Amino acid sequence: MDGRHLKKGLELAAELIGRELDFINAINVYPVADGDTGTNMYSTVAGIVDALKDVNTRHAGKVAELAAEAALESARGNSGVIISQFFWGFSEGVGGAEVLDKDAVVAAFSEGKEWAYRAVSNPVEGTILTVMREAAEGARRFARAHNSVPELMHGVYQASLSALERTPEMLRRLGKPKVIDSGAYGFTLLVEGFVRSLGVSVEGYRIRGVRVETGEKSGGPVLFCTNYLIELNNGATAEKIRAAVEKHGDSIVVVCNGSKAKVHVHTGDPQAVKSALQFFGRVVQERVERIW
Repeated sequence: MDGRHLKKGLELAAELIGRELDFINAINVYPVADGDTGTNMYSTVAGIVDALKDVNTRHAGKVAELAAEAALESARGNSGVIISQFFWGFSEGVGGAEVLDKDAVVAAFSEGKEWAYRAVSNPVEGTILTVMREAAEGARRFARAHNSVPELMHGVYQASLSALERTPEMLRRLGKPKVIDSGAYGFTLLVEGFVRSLGVSVEGYRIRGVRVETGEKSGGPVLFCTNYLIELNNGATAEKIRAAVEKHGDSIVVVCNGSKAKVHVHTGDPQAVKSALQFFGRVVQERVERIW
């Protein structure tokens, strides 16, 4: 599995998520039913694809690094920022490898999962994080049983799908409608893209005919989904940034790559969040969208 497969996998994933965008939005119930997970995940992955369009190297490590950098810039929403952190971990796991063997695939998914969990202030099972974790565990398990990377990646997809199918019951325990988690579905489509890039035929899982009654209504306090990209000062860390914004909202996800950070917060006071972030550097990109 080389850089061409990674690039092709991302292209296929963007296509798959784009096709399923409306269905992903329709089942978006966690953390809030704002109906934008599909849109955010598509924008995030499509942004990576656009950044890689003129990249023609076979070097897997280089493509993974460029994908991680692009993901930080394009990340939108809770799920998109988590995806961007996964790619930073994935890139760290790949390291300088030109071609991914089984051990490199295991390391990439394991690091991706670890970085994604660290980005979230309050990790919750039954979400995209669960599928990332079980994909990583599946990679480790299937690496012992299969000889080839395509077989291994097919096993990772099956592990992701198995975890995805258990998310409705997990969401029900959280007091949410008993549906497939939207971010988890999007991540499974991402894994499917990588599998298909290797020429492996899979019967993809698809959602159809979904109607979700969430019971969540506007009429309470105004809530905004906010995303900020910051050029960091020296000494800024994800932990310090997270601590500074926690009092202003929730659904907090913070991704740092050393020189930049992407921050996602659901808040009633976007200006307070921005002001807190300006202590850590210059806000170079912001997106504020009203949820209700």
